[in-house]
Amino acid sequence: MELKHALITGFEPFGKPRPSDNRSWETVRQLAGERIVVGDETVLCHCFELPVSYNPVSELVPRLHRGEKYSLVIHCGAGQSGKVEIEQLAHRTGYIKQGNSGEGDVPVGNCVPNYSTPDMLRTSVNVDGLRAALATKGWAHVEASQDAGRYLCEFTYYTSLAEAQTTYPGRQLPPPLTLFVHVPPKERDPYDDAELAEIMRDIVRYLIASLD
Repeated sequence: MELKHALITGFEPFGKPRPSDNRSWETVRQLAGERIVVGDETVLCHCFELPVSYNPVSELVPRLHRGEKYSLVIHCGAGQSGKVEIEQLAHRTGYIKQGNSGEGDVPVGNCVPNYSTPDMLRTSVNVDGLRAALATKGWAHVEASQDAGRYLCEFTYYTSLAEAQTTYPGRQLPPPLTLFVHVPPKERDPYDDAELAEIMRDIVRYLIASLD
C-alpha cells in the first residue's frame, strides 16, 4: 500500500507571562517522524510547531498543506482543564485577540485572509464516532466542542479547512480529513503527556480507518 501522510501541528508558548512550553506541542512532538500502522496502511507523521501569530500562520499553514499529499491534517492547541475537546467547526471572522507579537498582531479585517469560503466551515470527520471509538480505548474525558475560541487555534483550523476545500481538487487530490484537538494545559489533568500522545495516535488510527 502507498504510504500515507499526516500533518500534525502544535503551538509555541503564548500568554503573559510567557510559559516555557505549550502542552499542545509537547504532545505533538512525541509523534514526529513516527509511522503508525493501521491494518494494511502506514501513516507517516509530519509534525510542526506553529507560531501564535496571525500573519505567519496564514502563510505557513497553506505552505505546509502544499508540501505533501496529506490524507490527514490534525491541529492541536492548549484548551481547558480536565478534558480533551474535539472541535467541530471554525469561523472566518471575529479575530480580535492579539497574537504573540502584541499590538497590531491581528488579521486585517479580523478575518482569515485569502479564502472566499463561507463564514463557518465544519469538519467532515464523524466527531461522535471518534469520541465513541476513543471511549472504547479508555479515554473517557473527551468531549465535542463547537467553540474553538476565536484565537489562533480557530484561525488555524479555519485556514486548514478552507485550504482542504479549495486547493486539493486543483492538485487532483482528495481533501484531507481535517481536525482540531484541544488538549488540557496541565500535566495529569486528566492525562499525562504520554497518554495525550497515545490519544493522538488513536485519533490518527480512527481517521485512517475511516478513509476506507
